[in-house]
Amino acid sequence: MFILIESKLNRPAPTESVEFKQWERVFDELADLLGLTLVAYDKHEYLLRTSRANKICSAIQLEAEGLRLCEQDCGSMMSQTAKGKELTTFKCHAHLYNFACPIYVEGKVRFVLLGGRVFRNYQDFAKFTKLAPSYSIDDYLFVDWDNAVKFENGKYFQSAACFIQSLVDSFSKDPSQSDSVKKRAYQLSTLYELSSLLSAQASLEKVYRIILEALGVLFDVRAAAILLETCEGTRLQAASVLGSVLAPEFDVEVGCDPLIEYLKRGQYFFTEETYQILKGGFPESVHSIHNFPFLHRQQMAWVIQIYNTSLDCESVQMLQAFCRHIAISLENILLKQEVNDHSEALSVVNDFTRTIAPALESQDLYRSIVLKATEVMRSEQGSLLIYDEISDELSVKFIRGLNEKLVEKLRLKPGQGISGFVFETGRPLLIRDIEKEPHFQPHQRARYRTRSFISVPLIINNRKIGVLNIADKVVGTSFDENDLKILQSIASHASVALERTDFYQKSEDLRKISITDSLTDLFNRRFFQDRLTEEIERAKRHIQSLSLIMLDIDNFKNYNDTYGHQAGDEALKTVAGIIRNSVRNIDMVARYGGEEFAVILPMTESNAAKEIAERIRSGVASRYYPDGSLRSAVKLTASLGIASFPQDADSLFDLVGNADKGLYSAKVSGKNRVSVFDRDRRLKNVSGC
Repeated sequence: MFILIESKLNRPAPTESVEFKQWERVFDELADLLGLTLVAYDKHEYLLRTSRANKICSAIQLEAEGLRLCEQDCGSMMSQTAKGKELTTFKCHAHLYNFACPIYVEGKVRFVLLGGRVFRNYQDFAKFTKLAPSYSIDDYLFVDWDNAVKFENGKYFQSAACFIQSLVDSFSKDPSQSDSVKKRAYQLSTLYELSSLLSAQASLEKVYRIILEALGVLFDVRAAAILLETCEGTRLQAASVLGSVLAPEFDVEVGCDPLIEYLKRGQYFFTEETYQILKGGFPESVHSIHNFPFLHRQQMAWVIQIYNTSLDCESVQMLQAFCRHIAISLENILLKQEVNDHSEALSVVNDFTRTIAPALESQDLYRSIVLKATEVMRSEQGSLLIYDEISDELSVKFIRGLNEKLVEKLRLKPGQGISGFVFETGRPLLIRDIEKEPHFQPHQRARYRTRSFISVPLIINNRKIGVLNIADKVVGTSFDENDLKILQSIASHASVALERTDFYQKSEDLRKISITDSLTDLFNRRFFQDRLTEEIERAKRHIQSLSLIMLDIDNFKNYNDTYGHQAGDEALKTVAGIIRNSVRNIDMVARYGGEEFAVILPMTESNAAKEIAERIRSGVASRYYPDGSLRSAVKLTASLGIASFPQDADSLFDLVGNADKGLYSAKVSGKNRVSVFDRDRRLKNVSGC
């Protein structure tokens, strides 16, 4: 059983106060509406009424030490207020926030109101939980303590305290205004309850709608709008509209008039001057405007405008406090939206990077960049231009939304056209409406369906390599800064991919040089030997045949001496072409050295190799050199030797050696022949003249 220890905090008045009787219902309703404890004392510090008692305070005051500390905090503040101290907010030893305000009647303090008794944040509550056991409060989680544990942020608490004093002052002057006081309390509590609801919303569009609907219900507002400042800071655009005074797509230019200057400083502004309203671009149906601005990062971001509505001072003050309060919620939602946009942008860029990563060939990469960029940007047109340092020109490598034939020969100098301008300056270009851009010619404007596009330079290591262009959103809207940021990220990754492909292409060129004969464009002897080793190992694994043809051009030295080295080079190229056209795709042709050539024939037995060799011999013999006429004094033909694995050899050395023996046999047998190496009969001629 608990015994209440008497103190000045709980001393009942010796006689019932008739004067206070009319206040009881007002305080009870205020406490319920605002969710705060209210305790009233007379000027002699006797307890008159407790509305919505706080169980934490009641439990603490059951202990002598707790009561002593309560008297030290709340008791002393009550005494000071009874002597004329103005509204004060304070935190007691239990980390609860309180306020004390005097109630004047006929200019004198007649009552004192102590209120609040809430935690402002979880940290204060955590501190209290450490003190709770010393007050014999073991169950400090307060599962069954109703609203004993309540959290209210500082701005709400301060506003509520000021509002309560304003209401009780009004009521003390005119007690008949109790219904008005109740209405004000309801408006205030509803507005601040909205702040919790707003914080839970996922989008700003829903927040705007809730705010305007609340204004309509609580303040009988028939026309209002929430305007947003555009990214350029030059216009205010309607984000949400209540009533029919403004069109949903309404926007107004931000000028230098006093209205805008007030709003930029975050100050409330009211006007009913017709000239000023019409000058601002508002329709004639607007006769007055209440402006409640919101600042985000020290700059005007939103404005609530209430049209053609009469608001008294208390309503304006209440709405100002409300705007300051929900600004935090709006900022939090905006930050969440920015985080979500950033996450989405990262996802888009990662998806872009994964798509273009496999492309190593230049043309494949050009195509992937444009198609994926237009896909993630949801646009209909796109193009990629790459800079050539030698010609000092930009050329279109891939385009979407326009026939490639129309631009395949298009070349732009740096500074020429839109792409040339972006390339030369190295700065991105975002155009929302090309019709409003005087720098562009009429023929340039006609290319864009939506009149909006983005052009970004491709730069790596401070070196400009090209330009990426995107135009015409599928949904028909204009591109914005968020689109620009995403495309710039895409351009950065595209630049790296282009650089990588350029290195790959150069390494492939170097590799090709290292394995290719520069005159005939056939593989060279070193690559031939490596490839023949691989093919022999493959033939062993799969138990397959492999044939090798060795070819030598007949009379080549005499031909070279007669017609010169240039003619000899041309003859070598011609023979190389004949051999290449006479073999299959799986076969490999190499220049073995001088006027000698070699052909590897995978999965081929000697009979099939004979047919291919004869096709080559016949092709060489049917040509006339150097000019294809019968006047050639020296006739060029070819002698060919064939050896097969494993029938004729079981190693690379023996296979090349035996094919070479076949070639020698064709030479000594009169040239222009094919000789097949045979282990039993050693050599045999199969064709020739």
